[in-house]
Amino acid sequence: MALEENKELKKKLNLLEKYSSKQTKERIKRVTNNLIEKKLPEPLIEGIILKTIKNKINSEEEKMFSIEAHKIAEEIIQMEEVIQRNYSKLPNETITSIILTLPQDFQPIIVKIEETADALYHKEKIIYEEQYAKKAFDIWLPLATKLGISECEWKIQDYSFRVLNPQAFEKIKKLINKTRTEREQLIEEVITEIQELLKNKPNTTITGRPKSFTSIFNKLKKTSFEKIHDIYGIRIICNKEKECYEILGLVHSKYDIIQEAFDDYISKPKPNGYKSIHTAVKRKEEVIEVQIRTWAQHLRISGETYWTYKKINKDQEFEKELSWERQLLEWQKQTGEEKFEKKIAGNKIFTFTPKNDAIPLPREATALDFAFAVHTEIGKKAEKVKINGQLKTLETKLNNLDKIEIITNPKTQMKKSWLQNVITEKAKTKIKTHFQLNTKKISKEIPLKMKDTKKIKMAECCHPLPGEDVIGVKTTKRKIIIHKKDCPNIKKLTKEKLLQINFEREKGETGIRIKAIDRNGLLGEILEEIKNSGATLKNTNFKIKKNGYIDAMFSLEIKNAQKLEKLIEKINSIPSIQLAQRI
Repeated sequence: MALEENKELKKKLNLLEKYSSKQTKERIKRVTNNLIEKKLPEPLIEGIILKTIKNKINSEEEKMFSIEAHKIAEEIIQMEEVIQRNYSKLPNETITSIILTLPQDFQPIIVKIEETADALYHKEKIIYEEQYAKKAFDIWLPLATKLGISECEWKIQDYSFRVLNPQAFEKIKKLINKTRTEREQLIEEVITEIQELLKNKPNTTITGRPKSFTSIFNKLKKTSFEKIHDIYGIRIICNKEKECYEILGLVHSKYDIIQEAFDDYISKPKPNGYKSIHTAVKRKEEVIEVQIRTWAQHLRISGETYWTYKKINKDQEFEKELSWERQLLEWQKQTGEEKFEKKIAGNKIFTFTPKNDAIPLPREATALDFAFAVHTEIGKKAEKVKINGQLKTLETKLNNLDKIEIITNPKTQMKKSWLQNVITEKAKTKIKTHFQLNTKKISKEIPLKMKDTKKIKMAECCHPLPGEDVIGVKTTKRKIIIHKKDCPNIKKLTKEKLLQINFEREKGETGIRIKAIDRNGLLGEILEEIKNSGATLKNTNFKIKKNGYIDAMFSLEIKNAQKLEKLIEKINSIPSIQLAQRI
């Protein structure tokens, strides 16, 4: 429904007339229209209106807005306050990660990105304009990139650049000599021409973009404008390497080739493994760069998320080329086939030390988890805790944005009971190590080796790993199932069924569950950490929510529990990961 037809929304927008400047009213109206066009929920649209006038309206006017709109307004205000308090004090990447944890759904983040892009695009007169543009570039631009909001991404990138470096902006504008609309139209024309050229290759995907002014500016530091061949860029993605060369021939048959711009990184990959064909061609007065690569090359090198691409056609050559990553192609098959819940609460929180250092933790973490996250010695000597200035117990669960002060004792305060009050792998491991819970010598233990595998099975409930304290369970079929000693299922069994054992093996199988906000490059970063850990990926499964949250399971073969702990720590440190934990 258009804004003109929505009487309830118009009433709320009329409050802007009463409480806001003409500039603010016009901006919110434009943003509202954009959100309506994108068919975003009405409470979200109400939320951006309410956020703007919340501190000015009376109680009766407040009742005009839904409960959900009030919540969304509070979330947007909280995001703005986090930036206001922490900008220039915390790394920008940390601030963007904190913002991703604040709303239940990242749609309020999209609203704020839309508003920021609109203000910059329409050259609004803003107090501290340069600081506004810098915050937009440092905070909202990375978020627009992560969330794939391309229209806002280029607006924030180019128009914050216009504020921060007006002379360079005007210089590039004259060199380009075309409006953004004209450049996008040119790209669309070229895509249409290439689609016609490749009409006999139906499984080929063609995309394009005009280069941003910021990227052109950075290139001009190294070369002249005449030597920049990617002012307009086209990317063609197909299934097989053979097709890349066939497409190259067709492109060269239609346009004039610029010889010095041709690079074949498929036959001669870059040292980092990059494989793609780059060529530049002349179309009338303009130079167009064309990149041609396979899906396997595109997904591996650019780090684009697998589930973004719903039209990958699997074939034997494609599967072989992906080798260990090939299981991830199964994710794509599930995309769009299931209906998922609309919202999910984030599973990561950010807490702060007295010096305002940000400490990321999983939701439900306690003050003890925080203490061990800061430093092992602080965890060992933790005696009391102040949360937001108030004394609390060490077992207290923490909330997002809590400020924590751990009060220590010169002597170690460690207790075995702490194991019941921590959830992070680091805290658990440090407590177990202190009390030697993983290194006890077991009397009368039965030695078992890999040659005994016919009568040995790993428990699927706890997936014990080499180096962990384990116990055997006798079955009626004269087999032994090996469990972790702290497996909850052991408590249900009688002592007669249990065997003290010492089982030697090189690797073990286990699983990691990951919850995250999807963004470009996320899966590539997870895969990189898995490869770096020396683990072998055995299988995967995932669900993608409509709002962009990912709930993924990775089955791995890994050397030992210590390697797994380090891998989980590494994955948890990746931006937009909400939770990574062993299953």
